[in-house]
Amino acid sequence: MIRFAREDDWRSILEVHLAAFGKDRVPRLAAELHGQSDLYVPELSFVAEEDGVVVGHVMNTWSWIEATEERVLQLSPLGVLPAYQRRGHGSQLVRASLDAVRAAGEPLLLVQGDPAYYGRFGFVQASGLGLLRPPQALNDYGFLAVVLEPEATLPQGQVVYSEPFRH
Repeated sequence: MIRFAREDDWRSILEVHLAAFGKDRVPRLAAELHGQSDLYVPELSFVAEEDGVVVGHVMNTWSWIEATEERVLQLSPLGVLPAYQRRGHGSQLVRASLDAVRAAGEPLLLVQGDPAYYGRFGFVQASGLGLLRPPQALNDYGFLAVVLEPEATLPQGQVVYSEPFRH
């Protein structure tokens, strides 16, 4: 079952990211994003639950286009407990994000990730859409975007990650 993340889920959410990534960097990122009301969008944070246990989590938070006030949403982090991976939870969380971001009227969604995985959901290299990767992104190969509103005028320029992503 996919549902909105609740405040009382956050201990489990951080445990999911620690188990999924094996280091405290991703749980710390999730906690920092969650703690910043100008970045965190509660309606765009989801958990996968199985038998009453939170087994996965995804959130979508704000980044910016350099030298403008234009904001863009970024999907990250996405994590699933190792024992529950390869069961479709991650895909369901991505789809929930896409549906919710589209319903919120946003024209696109960014992600830094594996093109083979995210390409299944329509993500393409962001540079082909006129969005340049932030300096913290390791390469253009994994800096991806999906267009959610084909008729919209898409933002253009250098993407600036929020502070939690920069450290």
